[in-house]
Amino acid sequence: MEDHNLENNLRKDLGLVSALSLVVGMVLGAGAFMKPPAVLEVAGDYNYALLAWIIGGVFSICGGLTLCELGVMFPRTGGMLVYLEKIYGSKVSHLYGWMITVLFAPSLVGALVGYFSSVFCLLFGIDDTYKMAVSAGVLGFIAVINAIGVKQAGYLQTIATACKLIPILLLAIFGLWKGNGQVALFSASGQGIETYAPFAVAILATLFAYDGWAQVASVAGEIHNPAKVLPKAIILGIIFLVVVYACINIALFKIFPVQEMVSLGHDASAVASQRMFGNLGGNLVAVGIMISILGGINGYIMTLSRTIFSMAERGTIIGARYLSTIDDNSRSPVNAICVLVIFSFLYSILLDADRLSEISMFSIWVFYLLTFIGVIIARKKYANVPRSYKVIGYPIIPIIAILGAMYVIYGMLVYQTFNGIASIVLTLIGLPLYYYYHRKNKNKELSLGEMKKYKVKMQYTIAVSTMIIVALLALYGNVFSK
Repeated sequence: MEDHNLENNLRKDLGLVSALSLVVGMVLGAGAFMKPPAVLEVAGDYNYALLAWIIGGVFSICGGLTLCELGVMFPRTGGMLVYLEKIYGSKVSHLYGWMITVLFAPSLVGALVGYFSSVFCLLFGIDDTYKMAVSAGVLGFIAVINAIGVKQAGYLQTIATACKLIPILLLAIFGLWKGNGQVALFSASGQGIETYAPFAVAILATLFAYDGWAQVASVAGEIHNPAKVLPKAIILGIIFLVVVYACINIALFKIFPVQEMVSLGHDASAVASQRMFGNLGGNLVAVGIMISILGGINGYIMTLSRTIFSMAERGTIIGARYLSTIDDNSRSPVNAICVLVIFSFLYSILLDADRLSEISMFSIWVFYLLTFIGVIIARKKYANVPRSYKVIGYPIIPIIAILGAMYVIYGMLVYQTFNGIASIVLTLIGLPLYYYYHRKNKNKELSLGEMKKYKVKMQYTIAVSTMIIVALLALYGNVFSK
């Protein structure tokens, strides 16, 4: 990968407030509403569930502080793709990009779609057999918006970001105030459920809600005085999120007994809103939750489709010519967006949303682990490279991040051995593909990444296709609901 000298000219305009907003804005979202029941189920009781949220926050702080040293060293577009290539070489960075393409991206988007359809069906009293139609509809809607252009997708993201604060504040404040006192924290509550999951699995579940802090490292080169701003932004941002998540969890604990909250699953936040504010008020909060999840789906499709596009430009994945095409009308990688949407839909059908979120976190944390170790390697390999930011408390903070990553990976492999091994195998499949395409493209000048003008605008094609698919799935749901 060649260095892009222009990126050394990036303006360093981001200050503490901007960096703090980036941390909170990227992280705060669907996990706040969807994950509390899943964490409680594997933790067993309220106290362990809260402890899992706190530890997950600590791991995220240490991981963020560690990762940002590489962000300052290599201030280039691509983030972890760049760091891994600089430290371990092109094979490892290829495996990372491949993992994003076949595992992380579709699993994460598929999980969010599953959460959205669950709240949607509850809100409108729709039978669960129609969830597939809802999932196809929301994915098609996001694909159409992104096919129109990144500007329109950005507008949707801005609206969703503003809207997600409303249900979070309402749930946290009114839940703590109006809850009926089910919770008895830090004492023998007499409530709990039997669980066979290692505690590491509860922490892994919280990491879905914290994911997004790694994005700060990708703009480290544009932060003014990163040595001071970065650690403050990460520490303050994630501490704020820990407090917010703790408040939401305690609010839900005060409304539901353990068994009921676990049985409600993804619907717990929406049902809690209905109990606090009545059907009308609760439904409005539920709409806010859906808009928040919609923003998450849109944001990840916007960003992760670009990673798939970037992998296709390198010519080392199947369908590279197709996936590296840019729509001349919208100037967006529409083909990569469509492929991501299709696989996300298939994943959402095959697996439960919580399981998908755990798979996505397991797969990404394997590479987080490599990156954390890479910081230590880089201290020797790039000893002469100037660093305006170094990890505070080195090597303690990186070691905590490394041990934390190893702990959650261990938990997944012990509790969900098949999914963990399957994730590793799917990732390693990228290696023979790398060798195949590397030999195939050797001494060839690739002509990938072309602009293409379609006879019919892609947004119309996607919209019509979505309506047909939703109609067929709705008909399917109608048959099986009788």
